[in-house]
Amino acid sequence: MKMLLHFLNPIAWFKALNYARQSAKFDKSTFDLELYLYSKILSNNMLHYGYFENSDIAPATISLKQLEDAQVKYAQNIIDEIKDTQHTVLDIGCGMGGLSSMITDKKIPVECLTPNKNQVDFIRQSFPNLTCHPCKFEELKTNQRFGTLINSESIQYISLDKAFEQADALAMPNARWIIVDYFRKNNDGINKSSHLLADFLKKIDASNWQLILQKDITQNVLPTLRFANMYAERFLMPIKHFGYEKLRFKIPSLYYMTSGVREKIEQKITKEKASIDPEKFENEKQYLFFVLERKRN
Repeated sequence: MKMLLHFLNPIAWFKALNYARQSAKFDKSTFDLELYLYSKILSNNMLHYGYFENSDIAPATISLKQLEDAQVKYAQNIIDEIKDTQHTVLDIGCGMGGLSSMITDKKIPVECLTPNKNQVDFIRQSFPNLTCHPCKFEELKTNQRFGTLINSESIQYISLDKAFEQADALAMPNARWIIVDYFRKNNDGINKSSHLLADFLKKIDASNWQLILQKDITQNVLPTLRFANMYAERFLMPIKHFGYEKLRFKIPSLYYMTSGVREKIEQKITKEKASIDPEKFENEKQYLFFVLERKRN
């Protein structure tokens, strides 16, 4: 009854509306909840899908250590494509700084960039000698010119026009641009994240960059999706069902009144589950490793 009276209290509703207005200013790029969650589960300061040499590994046999090793392998694949080790690398959308830290360990100069405030704070505390630009790529203003640009699972958050325009402005004449990300095959599917592959390839053709490497690594990232999907089905979904039923039996009135909230939660879950469904991912997207080089005049 106390909870029901709280729902009917006009002062409580006024405070709730005021809180909603403040929350509407939330910018995902400055505080990404999903990435924050992953950063607490994994201990190697990396947030990408990883690269499994054995793409047929069973999801139930994958340990957190194997997942972290796959992420290190993914990062090493990128580092192997850095040919200019004298000029500074720009790690765009650097996450928790794991890739930049590995590049530093190779004695290659590197700066990183992320608009995420939590990530910036973490990097400045964990890697105090690493220059971290607290902004979006398209907003970076610097006189520095970079020998290598890296977009590891970050090109999807930047419009292609702005990405190529900024790359032209920041890259040295003979620079490399390493782009590793997933791309949509078409406009089908519930999850519209990432760019259309056809649009990206057309943009390269019309740009000041030439494609020197294109490798499909979809099969190598699928074990991560199978692992995540398995845990969602075997743990998260049953826990969600347990919570709903516990509420229904313990406080049926609140369960009834929050039906709209649960409906929105279910819509969000459906969308998020689609993003980690390995079959849907394989049907709708390709995970690709690109290396571009600045065209010589």
